[in-house]
Amino acid sequence: MILSIDKLLQLLAEGKSIGKIAELADTNEDEVINILNDARQTLNKYDRAKSRKKVIIKKSDTDSDSDGRGRQDALSADIFEGAELNAVPWESTLTIYTDGASRGNPGPSGIGVVIYDKDDRQVGKVASYLGHGTNNQAEYKAIIRALKIAIYFKTKVLKIRTDSELIVKQVKGEYKVSNKNIAQLYEEVQRLKRQINNCKIEHVTRNLNDKADYLAKKASQSIT
Repeated sequence: MILSIDKLLQLLAEGKSIGKIAELADTNEDEVINILNDARQTLNKYDRAKSRKKVIIKKSDTDSDSDGRGRQDALSADIFEGAELNAVPWESTLTIYTDGASRGNPGPSGIGVVIYDKDDRQVGKVASYLGHGTNNQAEYKAIIRALKIAIYFKTKVLKIRTDSELIVKQVKGEYKVSNKNIAQLYEEVQRLKRQINNCKIEHVTRNLNDKADYLAKKASQSIT
């Protein structure tokens, strides 16, 4: 039997072992493994091209496009400060968990953001120190950062999940925003949210938001 990549994948799907495939193809196991590795490389190349992944680690003053201007609008807002966005897909579906923390409330504060793709794979995170502020201000700023990142990557469908029930109810219009500083952040969330056709901000319990919580607390302690 001539062992092509297609045939190898078919036999593997049928549950055949490497040894059995080698026996059927009248070859040795090393040859089967070589063909399998070739198949993996081909699939990986196709997957990277299809998902149009973008690798961005941190904000850099030298980042630029061919015209030299770069993504100034996005970078001017420091949306990549403290970010590791390893494989965020363009024009896709994202679920982003956010949290904010303040030591002292008000006090040194930071945000945590964890980004997942449509297959529930973590593709990025943010831990960024904000300066002096309250918990609620940090919570709002974490959501704002998530929205700006999603807009930058032209996200089609976005779910933002936070453990702040208060902010979710405010964003949905169920609670009134009376604090002047918070009102400005609320308006910014609404403005950015309108730029994504399918965007939801949802409440989750704290135990489901542990990664973002950890990053926010870590960020708030990064400068003392």
